[in-house]
Amino acid sequence: MTRIPISPPPIKRVVAIASVVVGCLVSPIPTQSQPINSASNTPSLQDMLEFNLDLSGRGRPGDRTGGASRSLCGAGKTGEPLFALIPDTNLGLTVEEHPTFWFYIPDGANKFHSMKFALWSDQGEKLYETTYRVTNTLPGVISISLPPTTPALKENQYYNWIFTVYCEDPQRATVTTDPKRVRVRGSIQRVPLTAELKQGLNSVVTPRDRAVIFARNGIWFDSITLIGNLRRTQTANRALAADWTNLLEDIELEAIASQPITECCSASAK
Repeated sequence: MTRIPISPPPIKRVVAIASVVVGCLVSPIPTQSQPINSASNTPSLQDMLEFNLDLSGRGRPGDRTGGASRSLCGAGKTGEPLFALIPDTNLGLTVEEHPTFWFYIPDGANKFHSMKFALWSDQGEKLYETTYRVTNTLPGVISISLPPTTPALKENQYYNWIFTVYCEDPQRATVTTDPKRVRVRGSIQRVPLTAELKQGLNSVVTPRDRAVIFARNGIWFDSITLIGNLRRTQTANRALAADWTNLLEDIELEAIASQPITECCSASAK
């Protein structure tokens, strides 16, 4: 059993968006929804996708930003850091057994060697670890999904993850025990699909409307995954672009909203 040392920093503030919470309480879940198929379509005010972040002080150890004072590996020109697309509490919720994680890579693939994603239980048991080779489609926003062959996340359990970008080949590093790298880390909790949430999801049709329901209920990972996957394939859809921007604004990462969402990775080793 491999264990990950965790030294908790001070818990970050919980972002509370009062207007969004009030809107969620007074706006009924629509019984019918219209698909967004045209770039000219825009969501109504009632259906505006806003994320209701209320984790009731459940901040977790972690850091959603890596290498903030320089470019990714010190060789790029962007001067932007690596980002994990999560709330600044370092914690996001999901109802999925095998959720998807989102990251912003600020430099092209020629600026670094490889990437690695690893997941641990809150007790320190390593559940998943995979290294990824990248293509030249970066920079941009990427997603990494837990494959269905990995153990399903258990309800009401916390899990810790680390996403690492290696600036050099870790097998040939000058110091093999400490290769040059940049990383971000955070936590995820799988929550039960309550009867109320299930009823809301059953009352809508489109993935976009499901994302609205998840966002109103504070289910971060599932909301961003639905909108991110739509945005990836419908790049000209202004309504989806607005949804994507709204989500990132709600976690204070609006500077990333204009970046492309790209397919970049293939697992090369476990």
